[in-house]
Amino acid sequence: MRVLAAFDKCKDSLTAGEICALAKKTIQEISSTIDVQEVPITDGGEGFAELLTKCKSGDFHLTHVKDSLGREVEVPIGLIPASNVDADLLTFMNLPKSGKLAVVEMSSAAGLSDLKMEERDPWATSSYGVGQLLLQAAELGVVGIVLGIGGTSTNDMGVGALSALGVEFLTKENDPISFPNPRTWSKIDRVSIDNLYQLPPVRIACDVNNPLLGENGATYQFGPQKGLSLDQKQEMENALERMSELLSSAFQKPYDLREEPGTGAAGGMGYGLSLGYNVGFIPGFSLVKEWFEIESKIKDADLILTGEGRFDKTSLHGKGPYELIRIASEFDKKVILLAGSIDSEAVLACKTRFPNVEFASFGKEELKLQENLDRAAEFFQLTLNKIISFLR
Repeated sequence: MRVLAAFDKCKDSLTAGEICALAKKTIQEISSTIDVQEVPITDGGEGFAELLTKCKSGDFHLTHVKDSLGREVEVPIGLIPASNVDADLLTFMNLPKSGKLAVVEMSSAAGLSDLKMEERDPWATSSYGVGQLLLQAAELGVVGIVLGIGGTSTNDMGVGALSALGVEFLTKENDPISFPNPRTWSKIDRVSIDNLYQLPPVRIACDVNNPLLGENGATYQFGPQKGLSLDQKQEMENALERMSELLSSAFQKPYDLREEPGTGAAGGMGYGLSLGYNVGFIPGFSLVKEWFEIESKIKDADLILTGEGRFDKTSLHGKGPYELIRIASEFDKKVILLAGSIDSEAVLACKTRFPNVEFASFGKEELKLQENLDRAAEFFQLTLNKIISFLR
């Protein structure tokens, strides 16, 4: 029997790779003859660079950049020969077929999970380190950069990254703001792009279609999960609107760029980079599907195991586990989805379309969230062991 274990991460608990490994270990304890293939799914956040680079037999270049609060951190840049990547996938990304590609993740320099709860404040965080990361990737001579932007702590439209890439943010007294974050924006009177560094084409893996501003924009949709208090939403929105006007003027770009789908992802990072560079948005799961050849692995499997930390209505909008269910249904494959917690309405909506899937929650409702997070591996294995007992 062949089993495909393709899990996304459990946020603040288990990485995608750890869950896949746990699934394989649990199944092979039942029967060592079962073939289990592991395919960790990434949404562009933690693990994105490592997973994509290892899949294509790439190498890692370690470098030091600032995190979103200005502290030095060591982060990896994945380096992959373009020849290791399928030509059709390179065409899909509109990247060269020779030379080296860099794979980087925004969360390695500006990750939300790297901050303590009391440190999470999008007024204080900056994407400066992400700009450093992109610049150092470019200096390695790559012909293209694949950037994952999930799990971020910033809401600065990429202003910090642009600063690291040579854009100057100046006060009325013509003094530069060296580590700009939204709290410093009120001091900024002028933006200069005279010293902007060049980057190769940047392809952003993104499953979010939100514009930069408005009720569906970066601040209103994602600000609170990054620590923004509800009564500060409009103040932050006003700050983004003013700064985006300064940037549009400096780069001589139309204001309506702010309305493009995806410009509100990762606190507006896609918007900021789009002003000065050859940037393209790639649907995140479409990239992962082709990169890991997921469809062919589903065809070859007898059973697909998938899941994430929480399966709810947001999962039905292009997230990895849901897309796996959809593809598996096309080939009439049985799917078991395990999640720490599961929303009943999402399950009903999913099963209405795809009767081939079963659901199981491994979190314990009677326990507090932190204990569930701390014991996620234990609970996952116990639950999986029960629901796949038929394999014995």
